[in-house]
Amino acid sequence: MKQSIVRSIEGLYEDRTLELVRIAIRKGFKPIDIFNWLQIGMERVGELYETSDYFIADLIFAGIIFQEVMELEELKEVTKVTPKNKIGKMLLFSVSGDCHDIGKNIFGSFARSAGFDVVDIGTDVSLFHAMDAIETVKPDIIGLSGMQQETIYEMRAVNCELIKRGIRDNFRIIIGGAVIDEKAGQIVGADFATKDVTLGVEKCKLWMLEKSAEKNIRK
Repeated sequence: MKQSIVRSIEGLYEDRTLELVRIAIRKGFKPIDIFNWLQIGMERVGELYETSDYFIADLIFAGIIFQEVMELEELKEVTKVTPKNKIGKMLLFSVSGDCHDIGKNIFGSFARSAGFDVVDIGTDVSLFHAMDAIETVKPDIIGLSGMQQETIYEMRAVNCELIKRGIRDNFRIIIGGAVIDEKAGQIVGADFATKDVTLGVEKCKLWMLEKSAEKNIRK
């Protein structure tokens, strides 16, 4: 079952992936296992994009398939965060000028499954709206998404505004999207930049462990 689901999402087969997941649920496979298989398939899609075997449209379509599957009632529980398993708060949005949300949504789903309380304020978020949300939500981590080159400078504007207000050190910033690489991270002034959803979530988990350790030391 695992390999069938992995190959199906890797091959961008929408109806087949949904049907295989429904079959796996009926057969009694654990939702968390199914989620992990979907994650492997998405990682392979990302690898095919990196090698130019897939294009941005394929990446987006894979994200659509993933989101459709995650809408199944049985899988919603996987990303449900309770006070017991919550490890931190995260604010996500696509910056001004970017209306894409597939990558952001996938990252949000993975972050929730890891125990983050994710507040997603959507796409094409203005600097004013972003700062208002940051002040209101008071997240541990801010996740910025952008699929176009010019959005790098919109991300930089968020970072610069936090510095201007004297609150930059209160947050960790992670950025992602099709145009994001290490150089983009340096331009933005982000703490971490990646196209890899899994790697990004692992980095966020590490930050929360570090924050918890710092609190214990201060005690």
